[in-house]
Amino acid sequence: MEASIQCQSCVNDHCIRSVPLFASLQPEAVHALTSQMEHTSFQKGEILIREGDRATGFTVIRKGSAKAYRTNADGREQILYIFPANDYYGARFLFTEESVPYTVEALEETHVCILSKAQFASLIEAHSSVALQIIEAMANRMSRLETAMQSMGGRNADLRIASLLLEFKEPYGHYNGPYIEITLPLSREGLANYLGLARETLSRKLAQFESDGLIEQIGAKVIRIVDLQRLVSLSVMVD
Repeated sequence: MEASIQCQSCVNDHCIRSVPLFASLQPEAVHALTSQMEHTSFQKGEILIREGDRATGFTVIRKGSAKAYRTNADGREQILYIFPANDYYGARFLFTEESVPYTVEALEETHVCILSKAQFASLIEAHSSVALQIIEAMANRMSRLETAMQSMGGRNADLRIASLLLEFKEPYGHYNGPYIEITLPLSREGLANYLGLARETLSRKLAQFESDGLIEQIGAKVIRIVDLQRLVSLSVMVD
C-alpha cells in the first residue's frame, strides 16, 4: 500500500462526480468535498480493510476493483460483493461505531479516495440533502443484496450465471464490434464461490452456454456475450 496523498483526480472533482450518490451537489460543494480527500493505492491481494476493524471513512474505488468477503468458521472465504470502479463502501459506518463485518481485498491494482468521518459529518451538516440520498442509496443497496441472497438458494445454476454476467456487463464489459466482452474480475474459482456453486458445475454450465450460442469463452478471463437477449431472458426465467 502506498502512503496516502492528496489525490489530484479528487482536486479535479473526478472521484465524487463519478459517484451517483453525489450527483446533485453543486460544483462548489463537490470541490470543497473532494479537496479534503486522500488518495491511496493498493496492489492485487492487498487488504483495504479487514473484518473486525473500525472504518475510518467513506471510500471511493477510483480505479480497479475489490471484493468484500467473510471467512467462515472452517476458514473458507465467502465472497459477498464486488466493488467496481466508481463504487464505494463505508457509508453505513459513518453513522455508527460498529466494526466492519467483512474484509475488502484488491482484485487488481486499485486506487481509492477516502473522506474521513469528521469531514463527511461536516458535509452532511452543510448539505442535508446528501444525508437523505445516502439513506436512500443504502436502502437500495441492502434491498438488492437481500433479494440476491434470498433468491440464490431457489434459483438454478443457469439463472445465477446469466444474472451475474449481466451484472458484470456494465462495470467490466466493453464492445468489441457487435459483441460485449467481459473481463472477469474474479478467477473461475472465485466466480464459483460468489455464485455458491461448485467449480465443476460452473465450468460445465459455461461450456453449455457456449454450446448453446449464448457466450464465447476467450481464455480464462474473458467472456464474449454472443446472444444478449437470450441471456436476459434466461436471467428472469422462473424455475
